[in-house]
Amino acid sequence: AFSDCTSLVTVIVPLDSQQPIEIGFKSFGGCSALVNLVLPQESNAIKYAFEECAKLQGRFGLSAFKIVDGLVGRFDKFPVHELCYDHSSTTAQKLRLCIEEQDELE
Repeated sequence: AFSDCTSLVTVIVPLDSQQPIEIGFKSFGGCSALVNLVLPQESNAIKYAFEECAKLQGRFGLSAFKIVDGLVGRFDKFPVHELCYDHSSTTAQKLRLCIEEQDELE
């Protein structure tokens, strides 16, 4: 899908997507600049999906499974971060309400 896109930095799948994503063989192979991949819950990857993705491998390890585990759900306890990364449904009003809710929790 994105194999050898060396300038690719971020890929965002809307977090409200109900369907998990299966990342296929070498889908992101050679995407050496890729540092951020936002995926729905229960997404998974086939071996070698992130081959030669130096930045992701440096952060999460060489295993495609560990990379996906590190990426999926990482915003679960950080609602403001989730809104910032999920541009498909983020509005200024949603962001303001989320910040206010977090302030109330503190």
